[in-house]
Amino acid sequence: MLTVEERKQEFTFNSELKLIDTLLTTLETKLHTFKQILPKLDPRRGLINFGGTMLKALLGTAEDSDITSLRNNFDVLQSRQQDSVYSVANQLTYIKKLDTITSVNGDAIANLSGIIRDDMMKSDDKFREITRDILWIIRQFTVKVFYL
Repeated sequence: MLTVEERKQEFTFNSELKLIDTLLTTLETKLHTFKQILPKLDPRRGLINFGGTMLKALLGTAEDSDITSLRNNFDVLQSRQQDSVYSVANQLTYIKKLDTITSVNGDAIANLSGIIRDDMMKSDDKFREITRDILWIIRQFTVKVFYL
């Protein structure tokens, strides 16, 4: 606090610095009393841990670390299951969309093939008419030339 008082600025009063000092001292004492209230490690606890490890080795009972590990693994599996359910739901949606699009495309292809077939039949009919007319003209011409 002395270094702070020496480097204080003109507008800071000594009374404010003393108030901050008393506040810091009060906080330090409260922290010290709080540390006194906290429970201390019990040396007998090591025997309990050793006993738990022995029971685990002999009987296969679970320790706290085992249960924590199981809970973590369960959480991971649960999140993966949710991801899988979401993926399967989306795949079904995609398949339904694909089925709808495929049926629409199939109808469109059937319609277009019908139109092409009709156009081909019309062009075939036109070709036959033109061939008939050409043959008629050729016959008429050959008949006139033959009679001349």
